[in-house]
Amino acid sequence: MTPVVRAARMISLLLRLQVRGQLTAGELARWLEVDERTVQRDVRALVAAGVPVRSVRGPAGGYRLDGGYRTRLNGVGPDEAAALMFLGLQGPAAQLGLDLDGAQTKVLASLTGEAREQARRSADRFHLDPVRWYGRAEPTPCLAALAEAVWRDRRVRLGYVRSGVLGHRVVDPLGLALAAGDWYLVALREGERRTYRVSRVKTVEQLDEPVRRPKGFVLADAWARARDEMENLHECVEVTVRVSVATLPRLRRLVAVHGQDRVDLTTTGDEVVVTVPFEGESWACSALLGLGAAVEVLAPPTLRARMAAESGGAAARYLTSPR
Repeated sequence: MTPVVRAARMISLLLRLQVRGQLTAGELARWLEVDERTVQRDVRALVAAGVPVRSVRGPAGGYRLDGGYRTRLNGVGPDEAAALMFLGLQGPAAQLGLDLDGAQTKVLASLTGEAREQARRSADRFHLDPVRWYGRAEPTPCLAALAEAVWRDRRVRLGYVRSGVLGHRVVDPLGLALAAGDWYLVALREGERRTYRVSRVKTVEQLDEPVRRPKGFVLADAWARARDEMENLHECVEVTVRVSVATLPRLRRLVAVHGQDRVDLTTTGDEVVVTVPFEGESWACSALLGLGAAVEVLAPPTLRARMAAESGGAAARYLTSPR
């Protein structure tokens, strides 16, 4: 291994400790893609060079930097600098009370000339909008209170509306996630992970009790698991339809997540036959009725009969004059 490669790895190790505070040899080894013995050698080399890396013994041990040690060395290359503009979003940051614009300005000022130019070019050429089309973000009057509890690692008593009923529950807030313009709280309730839609939170009472944060908890991983569970909660029914090609984008938004790739939005022509999964026959009927004459259900026969009955009933209403 060349001295340059080792130096780059040691810089990465140092910056990782600076950002995360304390990490075990195993965590550092996985991050650097080396074995733990290599991590130990690199740490000894850093200590010999005067960097105050402290080894903490015990079950909760690892490595950390002593005395608030900070390094100005960032090692940000042009490609990494271009990615900096994607680290946050102005709107969501403002909802949390964060000054993203000021933070980005300071980050840009710390970069070298070439890296700074790449970051600016990225901001000029790419824009991230987390809100879905033809919709406004749901009102979240309790978001700031939840964000404060997350920052302070404090338990909260939520007033939460589910199915029109207000209930109260004590939870350990672990983090907030933004998905398609809507905020969700990831929390522990009685030791079990739960996900709460922030727009349904009516009240937040912060308690003088610390959050029992699971060891090794990573919000991004927890959110990925929660999302997967929500998207695969229902048993699906396979539905074969004849649909106009112009309606395919609307159809794709209606089917179950794991079947959306079956809808080819580059299809040409007038109509196409496609088989896609729906989260139950009732939802399939309601959703497909909304597409009107642009879709015809071919199978299963029970759903086709149900569509015919619902369509006929609706037509009968409109064949008579309104009272």
